[in-house]
Amino acid sequence: MAKDRTTPTRTAQIVSPALWLLIDGYNVLAPTAPPRNPGANWLHQERMLLINRLAEHLDSETRRRTCVVFDAANPPRDRPHRFTINDIDVVFAIEYPEADDLLEELIAAHPTPKTLAVVSSDARVQTAAKRKRCRSFDSQLWLDDLLDGNVRLAVDPAPTQPTTPNRIKPAPPSESDVADWMREFGFDEN
Repeated sequence: MAKDRTTPTRTAQIVSPALWLLIDGYNVLAPTAPPRNPGANWLHQERMLLINRLAEHLDSETRRRTCVVFDAANPPRDRPHRFTINDIDVVFAIEYPEADDLLEELIAAHPTPKTLAVVSSDARVQTAAKRKRCRSFDSQLWLDDLLDGNVRLAVDPAPTQPTTPNRIKPAPPSESDVADWMREFGFDEN
């Protein structure tokens, strides 16, 4: 990673214990080849297709804990390098030679890496994830699972509501109930 480290606060702003899912954006889009005569917006449309798929298949808590990183090539002109769409953090690696450099930095800086899932088919990114004991997933397999309704993360999202209702402790049994049960199980004093 031969990058001037003049912006450590940007990484700190992106990485938090709350981050569950880190996605190598163009790596997930890689199976999509550009059209023969691509229009001016084809790459933007592909990025938005990915973001919309994520928004459709991830629950609201997971969306808020997801970051998609794209190389700086062709970032949207009307947006800053980092913004949120459908609660998903989108970052363009504008101060890095490529997104892999930023992804490695984000993985290394994560305070609770065992809770982080990294989606990339890039060996370099997968190695960085394994070094920090993050879960890593191949991009195409992860996306196929996502589209089939199987969201693969490093953690199980906590249910938003309790799974069991609040229960009131039952009253202790009466003496006659205890006597009835004692007789039932053969502990009769007679």
